[in-house]
Amino acid sequence: MTEQIRVMIVDDQRLLCEGFRKLIELEPDLTVVGTAGDGEEALGMVERLQTERMAPDVVLMDISMPRLDGIAATRALKERWPEIRVIILTTFDDRALIQAGLQAGALGYILKDITAEQLAATIRVVAQGQVLLHPEVAQKVLASFSSAPDLPAVAAPVSPPFDSKREMEQLTEREREILTLLARGASNREISEELYIASGTVKNHLSNILSKLGVRDRTQAALKAREFGLL
Repeated sequence: MTEQIRVMIVDDQRLLCEGFRKLIELEPDLTVVGTAGDGEEALGMVERLQTERMAPDVVLMDISMPRLDGIAATRALKERWPEIRVIILTTFDDRALIQAGLQAGALGYILKDITAEQLAATIRVVAQGQVLLHPEVAQKVLASFSSAPDLPAVAAPVSPPFDSKREMEQLTEREREILTLLARGASNREISEELYIASGTVKNHLSNILSKLGVRDRTQAALKAREFGLL
Protein backbone atom coordinates (compact mmCIF):
# COMPACT_ATOMS: atom_id res chain seq x y z
CA MET A 1 0.00 0.00 0.00
CA THR A 2 1.30 3.47 -0.94
CA GLU A 3 2.37 5.59 2.02
CA GLN A 4 0.00 8.52 2.34
CA ILE A 5 1.13 12.15 2.44
CA ARG A 6 -1.23 14.01 4.75
CA VAL A 7 -2.24 17.49 3.55
CA MET A 8 -4.04 20.40 5.20
CA ILE A 9 -5.54 23.26 3.15
CA VAL A 10 -5.77 26.75 4.69
CA ASP A 11 -7.78 29.31 2.71
CA ASP A 12 -10.63 31.63 3.65
CA GLN A 13 -12.42 30.88 0.35
CA ARG A 14 -14.29 27.68 1.16
CA LEU A 15 -15.09 26.95 -2.48
CA LEU A 16 -11.37 26.94 -3.32
CA CYS A 17 -10.66 24.74 -0.31
CA GLU A 18 -13.14 22.15 -1.48
CA GLY A 19 -11.87 22.36 -5.05
CA PHE A 20 -8.30 21.73 -3.96
CA ARG A 21 -9.45 18.94 -1.65
CA LYS A 22 -11.13 17.11 -4.53
CA LEU A 23 -8.09 17.51 -6.79
CA ILE A 24 -5.67 16.28 -4.12
CA GLU A 25 -7.74 13.28 -3.13
CA LEU A 26 -7.75 12.03 -6.72
CA GLU A 27 -4.09 11.15 -6.09
CA PRO A 28 -3.64 7.71 -4.49
CA ASP A 29 -0.73 8.82 -2.28
CA LEU A 30 -2.27 12.10 -1.04
CA THR A 31 -5.01 12.59 1.53
CA VAL A 32 -6.55 15.75 3.01
CA VAL A 33 -6.76 15.62 6.81
CA GLY A 34 -8.41 19.01 7.27
CA THR A 35 -9.25 22.47 5.94
CA ALA A 36 -9.16 25.79 7.79
CA GLY A 37 -10.38 29.29 6.98
CA ASP A 38 -7.53 31.27 8.56
CA GLY A 39 -4.20 30.90 10.31
CA GLU A 40 -5.64 30.76 13.81
CA GLU A 41 -8.05 27.98 12.93
CA ALA A 42 -5.21 26.12 11.20
CA LEU A 43 -2.97 26.21 14.28
CA GLY A 44 -5.78 24.90 16.47
CA MET A 45 -6.57 22.14 14.00
CA VAL A 46 -2.93 21.02 13.76
CA GLU A 47 -2.79 20.82 17.56
CA ARG A 48 -5.88 18.62 17.62
CA LEU A 49 -4.60 16.42 14.81
CA GLN A 50 -1.29 15.98 16.64
CA THR A 51 -3.12 14.30 19.51
CA GLU A 52 -4.84 11.97 17.02
CA ARG A 53 -1.50 11.20 15.30
CA MET A 54 -2.96 12.58 12.08
CA ALA A 55 -0.95 15.81 11.83
CA PRO A 56 -0.38 17.03 8.27
CA ASP A 57 2.92 16.43 6.51
CA VAL A 58 2.27 19.39 4.20
CA VAL A 59 0.14 22.52 4.67
CA LEU A 60 -1.13 24.52 1.68
CA MET A 61 -1.27 28.07 3.06
CA ASP A 62 -3.03 31.06 1.53
CA ILE A 63 -1.43 34.45 2.27
CA SER A 64 -4.36 36.86 2.58
CA MET A 65 -6.70 35.68 5.35
CA PRO A 66 -8.55 37.26 8.30
CA ARG A 67 -7.34 37.09 11.93
CA LEU A 68 -3.96 35.50 11.18
CA ASP A 69 -2.50 35.76 7.68
CA GLY A 70 -0.52 33.08 5.90
CA ILE A 71 2.94 34.53 6.59
CA ALA A 72 2.34 34.85 10.34
CA ALA A 73 0.63 31.46 10.45
CA THR A 74 3.55 29.82 8.64
CA ARG A 75 6.02 31.33 11.08
CA ALA A 76 3.98 30.16 14.08
CA LEU A 77 3.49 26.72 12.58
CA LYS A 78 7.21 26.24 11.93
CA GLU A 79 8.13 27.41 15.43
CA ARG A 80 5.83 24.84 17.06
CA TRP A 81 6.06 21.97 14.56
CA PRO A 82 9.21 22.40 12.45
CA GLU A 83 8.74 18.99 10.83
CA ILE A 84 5.61 20.17 8.98
CA ARG A 85 6.30 21.49 5.47
CA VAL A 86 4.45 24.57 4.21
CA ILE A 87 3.57 25.56 0.64
CA ILE A 88 2.35 29.12 0.10
CA LEU A 89 -0.58 28.94 -2.32
CA THR A 90 -1.73 32.34 -3.51
CA THR A 91 -2.63 34.66 -6.38
CA PHE A 92 0.18 37.07 -5.45
CA ASP A 93 3.65 36.92 -7.02
CA ASP A 94 4.94 40.05 -5.29
CA ARG A 95 8.67 39.73 -4.56
CA ALA A 96 8.37 41.02 -0.99
CA LEU A 97 5.64 38.49 -0.20
CA ILE A 98 7.65 35.69 -1.78
CA GLN A 99 10.69 36.57 0.33
CA ALA A 100 8.56 36.90 3.47
CA GLY A 101 6.96 33.48 2.88
CA LEU A 102 10.32 31.78 2.40
CA GLN A 103 11.78 33.58 5.41
CA ALA A 104 8.85 32.37 7.51
CA GLY A 105 9.85 28.80 6.69
CA ALA A 106 7.80 27.84 3.62
CA LEU A 107 9.49 25.41 1.23
CA GLY A 108 7.12 26.01 -1.68
CA TYR A 109 5.50 29.09 -3.19
CA ILE A 110 3.01 28.45 -5.99
CA LEU A 111 0.26 30.44 -7.70
CA LYS A 112 -3.36 29.37 -7.74
CA ASP A 113 -3.40 28.96 -11.53
CA ILE A 114 -1.29 25.81 -11.09
CA THR A 115 -2.57 22.63 -12.74
CA ALA A 116 -3.74 19.63 -10.72
CA GLU A 117 -0.72 17.65 -11.88
CA GLN A 118 1.69 20.43 -10.87
CA LEU A 119 -0.01 20.78 -7.49
CA ALA A 120 0.35 17.08 -6.71
CA ALA A 121 3.98 17.09 -7.85
CA THR A 122 4.76 20.12 -5.69
CA ILE A 123 3.24 18.48 -2.61
CA ARG A 124 5.34 15.35 -3.15
CA VAL A 125 8.59 17.30 -3.60
CA VAL A 126 8.02 19.57 -0.59
CA ALA A 127 6.99 16.58 1.56
CA GLN A 128 10.57 15.34 1.06
CA GLY A 129 11.96 18.62 2.44
CA GLN A 130 12.93 20.13 -0.91
CA VAL A 131 12.30 23.68 -2.12
CA LEU A 132 9.99 24.09 -5.11
CA LEU A 133 8.80 27.40 -6.56
CA HIS A 134 6.34 28.29 -9.31
CA PRO A 135 8.38 29.28 -12.43
CA GLU A 136 7.24 32.93 -12.27
CA VAL A 137 8.04 33.02 -8.56
CA ALA A 138 11.48 31.49 -9.15
CA GLN A 139 12.31 34.23 -11.65
CA LYS A 140 11.47 36.90 -9.08
CA VAL A 141 13.58 35.18 -6.42
CA LEU A 142 16.57 34.99 -8.76
CA ALA A 143 16.06 38.61 -9.80
CA SER A 144 16.08 39.67 -6.16
CA PHE A 145 19.48 38.02 -5.69
CA SER A 146 21.12 40.10 -8.41
CA SER A 147 19.27 43.38 -7.82
CA ALA A 148 19.23 43.38 -4.02
CA PRO A 149 22.18 41.39 -2.62
CA ASP A 150 21.52 42.66 0.88
CA LEU A 151 18.24 40.73 1.15
CA PRO A 152 18.25 38.14 3.95
CA ALA A 153 18.79 34.52 2.95
CA VAL A 154 15.77 32.44 2.04
CA ALA A 155 14.76 29.39 4.01
CA ALA A 156 16.76 26.20 3.62
CA PRO A 157 15.11 22.80 3.23
CA VAL A 158 13.94 21.44 6.56
CA SER A 159 15.44 17.97 6.17
CA PRO A 160 18.19 16.93 6.05
CA PRO A 161 19.82 19.62 8.25
CA PHE A 162 21.70 22.18 6.17
CA ASP A 163 25.47 22.37 6.63
CA SER A 164 26.74 25.11 4.31
CA LYS A 165 30.44 24.70 5.17
CA ARG A 166 30.42 20.97 4.41
CA GLU A 167 28.46 21.40 1.18
CA MET A 168 30.66 24.28 0.00
CA GLU A 169 33.77 22.15 0.50
CA GLN A 170 32.39 19.59 -1.97
CA LEU A 171 32.51 22.13 -4.81
CA THR A 172 35.63 22.90 -6.81
CA GLU A 173 36.69 26.51 -7.42
CA ARG A 174 35.31 26.36 -10.97
CA GLU A 175 32.00 24.91 -9.74
CA ARG A 176 31.66 27.78 -7.26
CA GLU A 177 32.25 30.28 -10.06
CA ILE A 178 29.58 28.64 -12.20
CA LEU A 179 27.13 28.41 -9.28
CA THR A 180 27.59 32.12 -8.59
CA LEU A 181 26.89 33.05 -12.22
CA LEU A 182 23.89 30.70 -12.35
CA ALA A 183 22.43 32.34 -9.24
CA ARG A 184 22.78 35.75 -10.91
CA GLY A 185 20.54 34.49 -13.69
CA ALA A 186 23.18 33.71 -16.32
CA SER A 187 22.35 31.17 -19.04
CA ASN A 188 24.69 28.34 -20.00
CA ARG A 189 25.85 30.38 -23.01
CA GLU A 190 26.54 33.44 -20.86
CA ILE A 191 28.48 31.31 -18.33
CA SER A 192 30.46 29.81 -21.21
CA GLU A 193 31.37 33.25 -22.55
CA GLU A 194 32.15 34.69 -19.12
CA LEU A 195 34.53 31.86 -18.14
CA TYR A 196 35.88 31.11 -21.66
CA ILE A 197 34.88 27.45 -21.52
CA ALA A 198 32.80 25.28 -23.87
CA SER A 199 29.04 25.06 -23.35
CA GLY A 200 29.37 21.29 -22.98
CA THR A 201 31.83 21.84 -20.16
CA VAL A 202 29.33 24.16 -18.46
CA LYS A 203 26.64 21.45 -18.68
CA ASN A 204 28.98 18.87 -17.16
CA HIS A 205 29.88 21.21 -14.29
CA LEU A 206 26.20 22.01 -13.67
CA SER A 207 25.37 18.31 -13.53
CA ASN A 208 28.13 17.81 -10.95
CA ILE A 209 26.92 20.82 -8.93
CA LEU A 210 23.33 19.54 -8.77
CA SER A 211 24.55 16.09 -7.76
CA LYS A 212 26.90 17.35 -5.04
CA LEU A 213 24.29 19.69 -3.55
CA GLY A 214 21.51 17.12 -3.77
CA VAL A 215 19.15 19.49 -5.61
CA ARG A 216 16.87 18.94 -8.59
CA ASP A 217 17.27 22.03 -10.73
CA ARG A 218 18.87 25.45 -11.31
CA THR A 219 16.41 27.27 -9.04
CA GLN A 220 17.24 25.11 -6.03
CA ALA A 221 20.96 25.44 -6.81
CA ALA A 222 20.55 29.23 -6.89
CA LEU A 223 18.88 29.15 -3.48
CA LYS A 224 21.85 27.18 -2.16
CA ALA A 225 24.23 29.80 -3.61
CA ARG A 226 22.42 32.45 -1.60
CA GLU A 227 22.74 30.34 1.56
CA PHE A 228 26.46 29.86 0.85
CA GLY A 229 26.90 33.65 0.73
CA LEU A 230 28.04 33.57 -2.91
CA LEU A 231 25.84 36.60 -3.74
